[in-house]
Amino acid sequence: MARIATDITWLVGRTPLVELARLSPPGCRVLGKLESWNPSGSNKDRAVLGMIRHAERSGFLRPGGAIVECSSGDLGLALATIGARLGYRVVLTMPAGAAGPRRSLLLALGATVVDTPASEGMRGAMARADQLARQTPGAVCLQAFTNRANARAHADTTAREIWEDTDGRVDLVVVPVGTGGTAAGCAQFFRELGVGVVAVEPAGSRVLAGGAAGAHDIPGLGAGFVPDILRPADVSEMIGVDDRDAVAGARALAREEALLLGPASGAVLHAALTLARRPTSHGKTVVAVLPDRAERYLDHTLLESET
Repeated sequence: MARIATDITWLVGRTPLVELARLSPPGCRVLGKLESWNPSGSNKDRAVLGMIRHAERSGFLRPGGAIVECSSGDLGLALATIGARLGYRVVLTMPAGAAGPRRSLLLALGATVVDTPASEGMRGAMARADQLARQTPGAVCLQAFTNRANARAHADTTAREIWEDTDGRVDLVVVPVGTGGTAAGCAQFFRELGVGVVAVEPAGSRVLAGGAAGAHDIPGLGAGFVPDILRPADVSEMIGVDDRDAVAGARALAREEALLLGPASGAVLHAALTLARRPTSHGKTVVAVLPDRAERYLDHTLLESET
């Protein structure tokens, strides 16, 4: 029987779970969900496709329209990839200097990149995206940090896949927090099933835990504010991971499990192993949602030679 996808949007989701046997501590099973297998290489494909379809059904996004969003990372690549295939013009705003080598990928996919002052950070880029969306006929700003369709996409796909692929035998799900969609969606799905959802944020920017925003070097994690779609009370625990441990986690995934994943994946792994080593985790199954791939971080310390 032929199995041919109509287009790349049909390839979003259904990412595999893999046993992290060499990294799992004795007595606890740690599984990795490989979101790098999505078309653009991250879990953001799910959110983008969900938000676009919602905007289409609601009548906000029409054929030939434009999508304007602020992103310098995986969300932008997902928008450029999925948006381009669905026939939309994609405009991305970002702080100057934020994209690095990823800018070339965005341009290759046909996206328009608009730089904003670096001093204004992501909030400045968000404000510019809102302005451009209002000024551009037929344009919408998906606003991933506030769009409930973002969380719904992860509840309907990411969380459901974990439950089905483990036959319901999962105790903890460890998720990255960027826009908040993965955490909010998984928390929504697993709430009634007795499965704990643990959120991972940068140790240098513990806003979910009530701390102050700060600088860090874990792309894809920690926007510096609590996303509107995620209530910290909805997750069972929040773990902060520092830059060094995130890089060490990604390198461990490469060397022990032959998985070339990014810094955010390294951070999630570190948090998952922290949980797995607790005495209370004996006999349990922990699923780590590994959101990104390594190749797009050529300018990151992850891919520098160790001395």
